[in-house]
Amino acid sequence: MTSLPGDVLVAAAFLSYAGPFDTVYRARLVGEWLEATRGSTVPFSESFSFTQFLAKPTDVRDWNIQGLPADDFSTENGVIVTRCSRWPLMIDP
Repeated sequence: MTSLPGDVLVAAAFLSYAGPFDTVYRARLVGEWLEATRGSTVPFSESFSFTQFLAKPTDVRDWNIQGLPADDFSTENGVIVTRCSRWPLMIDP
């Protein structure tokens, strides 16, 4: 519970901003956001993972069974699509 503010901040930033970018750039963004969070003394999980924070493992397993590739990029896209309340902007080849 103590790391919740920073985790929510980074997850919300990822959800609203990282959709159109590839995995490498997404990881770089998350790293920079975590560094900025660390600099502002907002508590966050050192092992933060967007997909683990916002997706249920059973949902991810169901996606994989239904044919979604098990790579991080596809799983992140699945989380973005299921958690956005409007129309997610994303590019998936």
